[in-house]
Amino acid sequence: MGLCAAITLSSCAATRRKDFSPYNLSLKNTLSVFLLNNENGFYFCIPVQYMGDYHIARFEFDNGNILIDDYNILLKRDKINISVYLNETADDNGNTGEFNLIYLEKNGKILVSKMAEPLAIKNKPDYMMNHYYIFIEKYLTDKEMKNIINKYEKGKVHSKMSVWYDITIDNQEQNGSGMLDDFELYDGLALDPALFPSNLDFFKAQYLQSRW
Repeated sequence: MGLCAAITLSSCAATRRKDFSPYNLSLKNTLSVFLLNNENGFYFCIPVQYMGDYHIARFEFDNGNILIDDYNILLKRDKINISVYLNETADDNGNTGEFNLIYLEKNGKILVSKMAEPLAIKNKPDYMMNHYYIFIEKYLTDKEMKNIINKYEKGKVHSKMSVWYDITIDNQEQNGSGMLDDFELYDGLALDPALFPSNLDFFKAQYLQSRW
């Protein structure tokens, strides 16, 4: 049983007063965190995956941060969105079956909570597994975007991220779980989504179809 670090529902954010359209910033040398944009502005998306024959009954975000050079963006539970999807009939690559929303939290408010519900008894081949996708979103304010762009324009592109959370797997609490990664700011398409590994297909369908 292990953490598969890879990559939600789109959420609302304050109307942008500043036009950042001249920039097409993305993140280079990582598949653990993405810098995306939609009609609500730029946002970080951190996807976490678990896949196996186990049941995840709880996911509780603790803390995290994204460090652009020395500019620290804190990830606080009341300032992020979290969604959890489950596919109960996935193959080894997570490419079969359907993902269903089982948990949704926006800015600290829980809107959907079905993770603790028992899973259906499987009468399927042994290779069918439970594939969990956990998406963590952090929408950026104008001030945060200005500071990020300032770092990029100065060539200070080296960056880091961390997320820490508590999780319950098969009735076993695994508190203090987390994920760390390094990456660089990049102006343009850092990696063609066509080259992503197949286990990221659901992420691409949720987030990238409107961009590429």
